[in-house]
This record gives sequence, structure tokens and C-alpha cells, in this order.
Amino acid sequence: MKPLAGKIIFAGGGTGGHVYPALAILQTLKEKGAFSFLYVGGTRGIENSIIPREGIPFRTIWISGFQRYFTLKNLLFPLKLVISLFQSLFILLKSKPAVVVGTGGYVSGPVVYCASKLGIPILIQEQDSFPGVTTRWLSRYADVICVPYQDVKQHLPRAKGEIVVSGVPVRRSLTIVEKGTVADFWGFKPDRPVLLVFGGSQGARSLNRALIKIGSELLHQTDIQILWQTGEKNFDEVANHPVSHQEGIVLREYIKDMDKAYSVADIIISRAGAVTLAELALVAKPCILVPYPAAAAGHQEKNAKSIAQKGAAFVITEKENFQTEILDSIKKLLQDKNLAENMGRRWKEIARPDAADVIADQILKLMKEKHEDTARKN
Repeated sequence: MKPLAGKIIFAGGGTGGHVYPALAILQTLKEKGAFSFLYVGGTRGIENSIIPREGIPFRTIWISGFQRYFTLKNLLFPLKLVISLFQSLFILLKSKPAVVVGTGGYVSGPVVYCASKLGIPILIQEQDSFPGVTTRWLSRYADVICVPYQDVKQHLPRAKGEIVVSGVPVRRSLTIVEKGTVADFWGFKPDRPVLLVFGGSQGARSLNRALIKIGSELLHQTDIQILWQTGEKNFDEVANHPVSHQEGIVLREYIKDMDKAYSVADIIISRAGAVTLAELALVAKPCILVPYPAAAAGHQEKNAKSIAQKGAAFVITEKENFQTEILDSIKKLLQDKNLAENMGRRWKEIARPDAADVIADQILKLMKEKHEDTARKN
């Protein structure tokens, strides 16, 4: 039999949580065969800057998310949906893909729906502990749905095809090394604990302000050092505050060397996006999760709750004086080594370093079944 070949279309976007898993799967597929790829995204999502930079053919459709509050932009949604369906149909008929992979977000809806009507095999990859609206709707059309955890299955009662627990795929280049080998890179003393704080691209301001309020007290009461990613929009506000100039604090607008940041950290404070959690599982260090409250459909809060139930992290919701809870949690982890080590063990139980391989193999299985079905008909 000839080796499998053909075009694979990925559809998904809006946020990095839908784009980066697609890239991880795509990179794995490149290692498994001579496939061609096309990525279909929206006109304004983060995929517009990420995908072309990776050298992947890229097309857009005119679709945007339906807001869950009143806005005049929602009046355009029916028109955008109809146009995006025709655009998706045109792309699929012209490209003739062997498989369509939807990684969530509003962009995947029209593409996956049209693929189902054309009889093209479909795989959906869901990142969150509670599936998004698009995934729940498309589940009736997909041949395979890959989910992060076993308990996600119960939220997909209309699923037509097989549900595979795969985990969330992350970049293969993530490498964690001994703290002592990277402490000098950041200017830290290797014998003192390091707190890594990063809020992601969305909603970092409240985390930054919380740390400003507790920073001096934290440094004076403990021997901790802080690696602090502020985010582009909030860097000046933090950099201009006296607390950021204290000894033991390393401030960055954006951390490019996340491998080195994860490696040097003893405790991590972050948001609870699905891709971030998948990386944290591989890092396996004690964490304090502060879910972004404005995330679509409360996904981050649900993700964080699922992790907390497994004993892998503290979860703190944003409310008045929530910085006090953060401070208390940091102190607790510094004082109770058994608690911190147990969190790391719980993360290791959650981790799925093979997620991209599992999903890629499911895609190849769909391609093989399609190939065999075509051969029988001919």
C-alpha cells in the first residue's frame, strides 16, 4: 500500500488556545508523512499573525463570535454566518481535503459543518474541561472528538463518533531543566525560591495590580525571588511602580524563553487557559491559578475547578482583596514542602505529553479509512 498522503485542513482561531494546539498537531503530522496543509481562520483572530509566520498556507472566512450581551455587532452575525458558509464550501471544494480538523472557536463552525455535508472525515479537538458552544454543536457531525479529560465525555451527549481522551497538545520543544542551570540566566540565586507570575495575553492587569499590593510584604516576609511577566499593555504601569524596582524582582513585558522561566520557578501563578494548563502539567510544579473571569462561557473557571479537584493547584477567584489569598497561598506553599511536592505529583498524573501523537494517529486513521472506502468503491 502506498504511504498515506493528502491535504489536511485545520480550522479554528480567535485566541491562542485554539491556534497553538493546531500547530502542535500539525508539526507532529509533518513527522509522520508527506502531507500538505491549509489553515482556515477568521479575519481578525490571533491566527492572522501566527499562521503565516509559520509558513503554513492560510485562508480566512468572514465570521466572528456571537456576543452573549447586547451589541449592534450581533446584528451582522446572520449575514456573516451565511457568507462564511459559502466561503467554507468554496475552500473545501477547491482544496479537496482528506480530513478536516476543527480546534474550536467560532471559525471552526462553518468549515466543519460544510465538511460534514460533503462527506469529508472530521476530527474535533477540544481543549477545555467543559466543551465550548461550537464543539457541542459540531459533535453530532464529527467522526472523532479528542478531549482533554475523561469527565469531558459526559458533556457531549450528542456526539456521533468516537470520543478519545487525548489530553491537550502542546509544543514539542518544551524542555524543563534543573533550576541551577538557568538561575544565572535570570540573575537569581539558585538557593532561594522563585515565583513565576504570568497573566497571559488577556486580563493580566488585575494580576499585576494584586502583585503590586503584596510585592513588598512578600519580599520582606520571605526569601522569595519573583520573575514577573506583565504583558505588553501593563508593563509601563508596573515598571513605574516602586515595588518593581526592589531587589529580587525580574520584570519582563513578555517572556520568550518560557522553558527557562518554567525551569527556574518553584511556584507559578497563572491564568487557567487550556494550553497553559497542559504546559503546567508537563512542568509539574505547585501552582496558584487565577482564572480570567471574562473568558468565554467561564471556561477558565471551569478548567481551574477541574484541576483543583485533582489536587494539583490552588484556585483563587478575582474578588475584592483577592491578593490577600494569593499572599497566603504563596506562604503556605513555601512553608509546607509536602503540599508543594504533592501538587507536582498530581500534575504528573494529569500530564499527557503524547497528546499530539494520539490526535495525529486518529487523523491518520480517518485518512486510511477514507482511502480504503474510496478504493472499495472504485
